[in-house]
Amino acid sequence: GSGYDEKMVREMEGLEASGSTYICTLCDSTRSEASHNMVLHSITRSHQENLERYELWRSNPFSESADELRDRVKGVSAKPFMETQPTLDALHCDIGNATEFYKIFQDEIGEMHARTDVPKREERRQWRAALDKQLRKKMKLKPVMRMNGNYARRLMTTEAVEAVCELVPSEARRQALRELVGLYVQMKPVWRSTWPARECPDQLCRYSFNSQRFAELLSSTFKYRYDGKITNYLHKTLAHVPEIVERDGSIGAWASEGNESGNKLFRRFRKMNARQSKSFELEDVLKHHWLYTS
Repeated sequence: GSGYDEKMVREMEGLEASGSTYICTLCDSTRSEASHNMVLHSITRSHQENLERYELWRSNPFSESADELRDRVKGVSAKPFMETQPTLDALHCDIGNATEFYKIFQDEIGEMHARTDVPKREERRQWRAALDKQLRKKMKLKPVMRMNGNYARRLMTTEAVEAVCELVPSEARRQALRELVGLYVQMKPVWRSTWPARECPDQLCRYSFNSQRFAELLSSTFKYRYDGKITNYLHKTLAHVPEIVERDGSIGAWASEGNESGNKLFRRFRKMNARQSKSFELEDVLKHHWLYTS
C-alpha cells in the first residue's frame, strides 16, 4: 500500500499523534535529539516492535511511572492494527517542508534572527501579507488557506526565493536563504522522482553531503527557529531519505497524490452531489465518483 501520510501511519501503528515528542514514525528519536543531531539516524521502528511495545505499555511489567513507561515504549500508546512499510510520503513531505519554508520566509522578512522578544501577532500578520503580496506579484501565486501540493511545488523554487529575497533587508541573510533553498532544490528530486538512480544520480550521490550542509545551516544561521525543535518532515528529509531509497529504490514512485485527489473528489461530491441523508449519502458519492472516473 502507498499513500500513507504520517497521520494515517501513526493511527495504524499505534503511535502518538504528530505533535508528539517522539517525532518520527521510522526511528525512536525525540524532537530535541533530532534537532541537535539532524542527519545521523537509521530506521529502527517496525510493526512487530510496535506490537511488543504496546504490550509493555499495557502491562507495565516494571511498575514504572507514566513518564518512564512512555520513554521505554517511545510513544507507542495504542494497539497497532495494520502493518505499514516504514517509508516517507513524498507528497506530504513536500507540503510539510514548504509550510516550514513559508514560515522561515516570514521570519526572515521580519528579521527574527536579530530579535530577542516575541513579535506581536499584528507584526506577524504584516510579514505574511508582504510575503503573499510579493509571491502573487512575482510568481502569480495566490495565497492558500492550507498548503497544498501545487503551491508547495511552486514555492520551493529558485524563482520564489529570489522574489522573497527582495523583501529581506540584510545581504548576509539573503545569501543564507538562497543557499538553504538551493540545497533543498538539489535534495528534492531524490525523494520526488520515480527512479532516482536513473533520473538524478548526481543528486542521489550528493544527498548526504547536501543534507549535512543543510543541517549545519539550520543549526547555525537559523538557530533562532531550530533550537531544540524541528518539524517531523524536515527530520525525515534530512535523516532517512538515503536509507529508504537504498532499500526500495524510490520514494516518489509511491507518493499519495492519487489518494489526495480522491479525498478532494469525495469531499466535493459529498457536499454538492449527494442527497443530504445518511442512508443515501455514500451511495450517491460512489455513483458520482464512478461516473466521474469512468
